[in-house]
Amino acid sequence: MYADIIIKNGRCLTMREGDEAEWVAVNGRLICALGKGNDWLALKKPDTVVIDAHGNTVLPGFIDSHFHVIQTAINSMGVNLSGARTHAELGEMIATAPRGSTGVVAGCKVEETQFTEKCFPDRNLLDHYCNNAPVVISSKEYHVSMLNTYALMYFKVPITLDGVEIDSHQLPTGIFRGSANVVLRSNILKGLTDKYRSEAVWNLMERLLERGITTVDAMEGGQLYNDEDAEFIHAHAGDYPIDMPMFYQTMDLERPWKLGLRRVGGNIMIDGTIASRSAALSAEYTDKPGWKGRLLLPQQELDEFVLRCYEQDMQLSLYTIGDAAIESALRAHEKAMMKTGNSGLRHRLEHVVLATPSQIARAAELGIIFSVQPTYEYLWGGKGKLYEQRIGDRYRLTNPYRAMLDAGAMACGGSDSDVTEANPLLGIHAAVNRAVEEHGVSVYEAVQMFTANGAYAVFEEKRKGALAPGYLADIVVLDGDILKIPKEKIQELRVVTTIKSGSIFHNEL
Repeated sequence: MYADIIIKNGRCLTMREGDEAEWVAVNGRLICALGKGNDWLALKKPDTVVIDAHGNTVLPGFIDSHFHVIQTAINSMGVNLSGARTHAELGEMIATAPRGSTGVVAGCKVEETQFTEKCFPDRNLLDHYCNNAPVVISSKEYHVSMLNTYALMYFKVPITLDGVEIDSHQLPTGIFRGSANVVLRSNILKGLTDKYRSEAVWNLMERLLERGITTVDAMEGGQLYNDEDAEFIHAHAGDYPIDMPMFYQTMDLERPWKLGLRRVGGNIMIDGTIASRSAALSAEYTDKPGWKGRLLLPQQELDEFVLRCYEQDMQLSLYTIGDAAIESALRAHEKAMMKTGNSGLRHRLEHVVLATPSQIARAAELGIIFSVQPTYEYLWGGKGKLYEQRIGDRYRLTNPYRAMLDAGAMACGGSDSDVTEANPLLGIHAAVNRAVEEHGVSVYEAVQMFTANGAYAVFEEKRKGALAPGYLADIVVLDGDILKIPKEKIQELRVVTTIKSGSIFHNEL
């Protein structure tokens, strides 16, 4: 047997019980051998590609366990407004922004807290800078949209819908939340063609491969997105180099069932976000006394839906951020487990920002996987940041990864792209380097979250997430030793080689 590719002189972390190798060999689409010393020479043929890792880390390809493919792809072709510090700066960026092929000026990644005004821009501000084309701006987590007057007319969202903000003159301000935001986003996404989707996704692929991402769990369809996106990914995922196992974001189980899918969820939302004060909490928001957010699904409706998933052997992933939402989801799972005894489906809770110790223990007992986004904590956790602004001292309780692992629960890592940057090394850095140190995990555990645990979370642990003979040759090489460098510098590491299914897509060595 000979190898097509050999990576030598590496610190190859196999992600199997701490085992390491010094070289890994690839034949066709699969890893064919690993070892130490110079045994790789026996596998070399004249045209074998030999990559010298120079003593640096070699890992399985990264798995991003929560990723909105179509939305990320579309926004990569829009205007990133996260750098604006005032409404005027945002306005100037909109005024000079190119119209997309649809004629819409699309902006994204906006947060209230980024502006000196500490609020979202309204339609009067947007009209001042652009009044001859529809302008639609999405908040960072997509729960709020901002429109100019042209867009209000263009997308035909009834201003009587819940969530349309009204000014003192009983006119819409152009800021949409709740149901109005859902309808607006649906109207926008329905206008996209499959050709546009395809071009946008292809534009995304190179950037992801450069970051070492070889698999994303695609969260498509549903309220904030569009069922046509889900059907596009199902039909065309095989056209792209990155694997995209999909969670269909729907409570209509007939849709995924007819497509042959056995997993649903991602953004089946039990609550909202802390940023928009729509996450469901057991205690009120510090900066909005008397308000605790709210659950988006009645308990009985959620119980019935979760039970159907258990009965139909559908892996289910529920969106839960606040402790009240997590509690609601756990109650539904406990009831379904008691009725069915069906314990092998690897159900997931997405985000799980404010889980209590008791909830973590109950989830671990149920075998529920925590699908978490460490970069949330990097952006919003710690003293003085958004979590403290919204919930006060409870910022010390957010994203308790150490407690999750200590309770025996499985945690896989994702980005929620493009809510946060699709960058697994930043996610690993964030999981390790916590402002509240007691919640941090080891570097090895953080790498597991984006490799082996990610594979397990979609039933692919026998073919992905590890460096082992017979596994897919999804491999990344870093420009340093992730276990030796100071943990504060993990985010400075770069991926210098990415191999997906035996093909080299990115290589700087």
